[in-house]
Amino acid sequence: MQNGKRGHRFFLHFAFCILHSAFVLSCARSAERTAYDDLGRAVALPKHITRVVTLAPNLTEIVFAAGAGKKVVCTDDFSDFPAAAKALPKVGGLQPNIEKIVACRPDVVLATTNGNHPNLAPALAAVNIPLYVVRTDRLEQIPSAIDRLGAMLDAPERMDAVGRLRAETAAQRRTRVPPPRVLFAVWTNPLYVAGRKTYADDLLSLTGAANAVPVDGWPQYSLESLMVHPPDLLLYPRGAVTPEAVEQLFRTAPELRRTTTAIGVDENRFTRPGPRVAEAAAELNAIFDRWSMLRK
Repeated sequence: MQNGKRGHRFFLHFAFCILHSAFVLSCARSAERTAYDDLGRAVALPKHITRVVTLAPNLTEIVFAAGAGKKVVCTDDFSDFPAAAKALPKVGGLQPNIEKIVACRPDVVLATTNGNHPNLAPALAAVNIPLYVVRTDRLEQIPSAIDRLGAMLDAPERMDAVGRLRAETAAQRRTRVPPPRVLFAVWTNPLYVAGRKTYADDLLSLTGAANAVPVDGWPQYSLESLMVHPPDLLLYPRGAVTPEAVEQLFRTAPELRRTTTAIGVDENRFTRPGPRVAEAAAELNAIFDRWSMLRK
């Protein structure tokens, strides 16, 4: 008889646990929303996101610009702007540390469409951490990303940030006759450049320049192609590329000295498609204005 009572109590306890678990799961699901990222993936997100991990410097800057910087709890190793982001715990670089990400207890991890390690998505899925991927390949996608991420994070300055960026970018539009022919070198040995249909190409078009690279994307570029299409200006990101590396490129192709002037630009503004792109455009306009004056 006692065994029967114990069995009955065990059954009731077991049934209660099952019902309770189902209730909790139901509540958890009701607290979720579905958003589609820029890879077209359906991502289940909490209705109220309070903890964010960013895996790219431009996304860190975007979240802060939208006014949700206090929700960023960890970033990638390269996020150093604004100052508050630089002080946050880091989770790694091109291959982020999943254990460190888990320790940050994020509601969502933000990554770009470029350069993610192939194990990132399955590793985060295995620990039930949502991964939301953002595309900022073109200039126009940047204010759209601020708007979308700002809405997702209930960011109070989202609309102001979007309006300000659009206005500041539009103010940098120029028409130049003749347009300077520009090559933007992101690396010199081997030579990698910003081609057509990139945000760097969009910046050149905005400021009245012509891209000297006739191909799309961010390709490796041969010295032969460089000589066939010599630029008026060779721009390079200071820091990632040193003046010594540029000098070595000119020694390898000495004919360039007759046609091309090399100028270093701010690395972060030009390699991070984020809220400071209008500043990059202003820097370009100052460079091109000086180039035009010297041609007169």
